[in-house]
Amino acid sequence: MAIGRMPLLVVLAIASAACAEPSASAPGGSTLAASSARTDGVGNELLPVVDDATWARLADRPLRLSSVGPPIPCPKTATVEVSSYAGALAGPGPVYSSGNQLFYTRGVDGTLRAKVAWISRPEYTGPALVRGIRIDSPGAVRFVGGAHLGTELRFGYDTGVRAAGSEVGWRFLPSTVVVTAPGCYAFQIDGPDWTVTIVMETIANP
Repeated sequence: MAIGRMPLLVVLAIASAACAEPSASAPGGSTLAASSARTDGVGNELLPVVDDATWARLADRPLRLSSVGPPIPCPKTATVEVSSYAGALAGPGPVYSSGNQLFYTRGVDGTLRAKVAWISRPEYTGPALVRGIRIDSPGAVRFVGGAHLGTELRFGYDTGVRAAGSEVGWRFLPSTVVVTAPGCYAFQIDGPDWTVTIVMETIANP
């Protein structure tokens, strides 16, 4: 499955029994504890989940996305080649977006829909919450795909997808970003003790 114009090939990963992930050092030097192991009715260990309290704490963070207006062009976040398997990624990490442009097609309902993959570095094993708004004019952002739909996109411990041939540990979360009009959009990504911002510009898919 291609993600817009990006060279990212996302394939379904094979779900396997897994232990709870070990604690990981999040940006800033703090330690992020993984949830405890879960089992099904016959004793198979299940992948860990992020508890509702953690998502609620991340959602309580205020959006700090500065607006822009003419004659200032959309201040798109710079991209960098972080991994040869993922192509150009936007943002400082540990969670990136696949590029800094929203290549959209118009849906039957008139909304603009763009494929975006959110990608986490191997050394970061924690959750992240993605939210966005239009910053050059009033406008909301919705997400379709992933573990949660609506104005928030939840990037959990395991997404069930990977990039073909990528290094072990990289996590990929495909999504569809839905907006109502072309413009400049900013996305705030919150982890337990970090926040990053990524700015993207809409481009019509030919």
